[in-house]
Amino acid sequence: MFSYFYYITRSLFRKAKIRDRIPLNMKLQVLSENLQETEKIASFFVKYIIDCPARGRKKGLVISLEGDLGAGKTEFVKGIGKALQVKENIFSPTYLLMKSFPLQNSCFQFLWHLDCYRLEKEEEAKVLDLEELFSDPANLIFVEWGDKIKNLLPSSCWTIHFLIKKENTRLIIFEIP
Repeated sequence: MFSYFYYITRSLFRKAKIRDRIPLNMKLQVLSENLQETEKIASFFVKYIIDCPARGRKKGLVISLEGDLGAGKTEFVKGIGKALQVKENIFSPTYLLMKSFPLQNSCFQFLWHLDCYRLEKEEEAKVLDLEELFSDPANLIFVEWGDKIKNLLPSSCWTIHFLIKKENTRLIIFEIP
């Protein structure tokens, strides 16, 4: 059974659609009380993105996921993948650094999942050719530990913060510039 926040989240993402445009400077806080809610919140979020494509988008959509270990970043990306009907299992690409998943029936062609946890210096990410990845409008990109490469992320990057409140409870803060 989903909490009251589940219904609020669905409603807020629906109301956030303004004339098929993603509103600027949106900040939304949602409380998730378990993994299933986190996945469901992710599915509402991705539907919001898919239902409100930026007209004439010239670059990929980059979303930085920030929070402590175990805060729910990977579970959120799993929820995104499930909502986008990704066939493969999604796991944190900590040792691979990045993994792509082809998408069908979406305004994006690829879901990219990056994990910067193991990076000690921002310069280590430069070999990944992120500029090219971020510039392709076919890409929907989620960057776990994006705060580790903050200067390499585009200025249009969205941010989602995950804060641990209790053992299974997370405060998820969406910031859309």
